[in-house]
Amino acid sequence: MRKFRNKARSTGSLKADHRIANHLAMLSSYVRLKGIGLKRQDSPLEFMEVSLLLNAISAHIQAVSDLQRILTGSGSEDGVQLGDLLDKICTTLRSGIADDVIFTETYAPDCALKFDHVLPVAQIFTEIVTNALKYGHRAGAVRRIGIACRKDISDSILIMVSDNGPGLGSTGTSQTANGLGTRLVKALSAQIGSSIDYSSSEIGVTATLTLASAGFVFDQTLNEDESHTSFSRNG
Repeated sequence: MRKFRNKARSTGSLKADHRIANHLAMLSSYVRLKGIGLKRQDSPLEFMEVSLLLNAISAHIQAVSDLQRILTGSGSEDGVQLGDLLDKICTTLRSGIADDVIFTETYAPDCALKFDHVLPVAQIFTEIVTNALKYGHRAGAVRRIGIACRKDISDSILIMVSDNGPGLGSTGTSQTANGLGTRLVKALSAQIGSSIDYSSSEIGVTATLTLASAGFVFDQTLNEDESHTSFSRNG
């Protein structure tokens, strides 16, 4: 019995190490891609852009750290509570930026995220929120960012980010339509078998990430030339 337990513990440790190694490799690719994007900037970054970039990387490192602690601690396969993850990212992103941003967060308690999806979802969410902070506001108005996650009738998890900006197609947002951040979001979404949709109106833009119920797991890092990814299905 003891030998069986030791073998089970060893197998669980190897799985945890593999997951963390995958996440760290993916994070490394993310940072390199961001560096490539900075080299292509036509103008110097503003303070807020630098702060958001550094805070985003900090949030991703914290996500991997939290995941490692969960995997090596409980050994549970129940996943990570999405609300906890998103709340920590929002707290980190808010640090060091202007005070004229109001976050409204609503998280359903039954949204568990697969361990293998933690970093891809964190990166997608961070890109969407960062874009909303940069472009989703009107001159002279207080910026309002709404964050929510819940399940739909098909049991898929929805993550929604809304802003009170001028909408898609306006100055700024139109320039980012084919930017690195947008390509990253699309590539990462495809990698975990999810979909990203945007709706625009006179009161702002809402981005909705729908996480697939099927077990997609990332297996390779982002490609630095084309920002493409690979994915595989469990089972």
